[in-house]
Amino acid sequence: MSEDKTFKSFLDSPEWQDMQNELQDYDKQFEEDTDKIWNSLSSDDKLAVFCAVVRRIYKAELVDQGSYRHALYEVFGFGPEAYAPAQLSGYLSLHNAIYNDGVIEDVTTKFSALAAKYNISEEDAKNFLHETFLYY
Repeated sequence: MSEDKTFKSFLDSPEWQDMQNELQDYDKQFEEDTDKIWNSLSSDDKLAVFCAVVRRIYKAELVDQGSYRHALYEVFGFGPEAYAPAQLSGYLSLHNAIYNDGVIEDVTTKFSALAAKYNISEEDAKNFLHETFLYY
């Protein structure tokens, strides 16, 4: 049996579907729990929390231009336990959108100019940057 068919059969298996269902249930419960906390705050507390979070995101993403882990561990002061909940809440997607639209464009432009100076194709330069910066 080929590897692709084995993997496909795994994805079609009841065990995989059960695991997917459990993850969806966890995600739904996590969202309900965090919404309950948010809804329990006064309007002033919500604004204070929002501003504190935005200030930290601003520092992590725009000032430090750090990685997702840098934001969680260094700026927010969390440990590894924060990785998945923050991801479930959309922070990894937000980080990647900021990083991909901002820093990577600037680095790509500078790197492309340097690559041209040393006769490296733009495609090779972009592939190098993609592999180096987007997967850590």
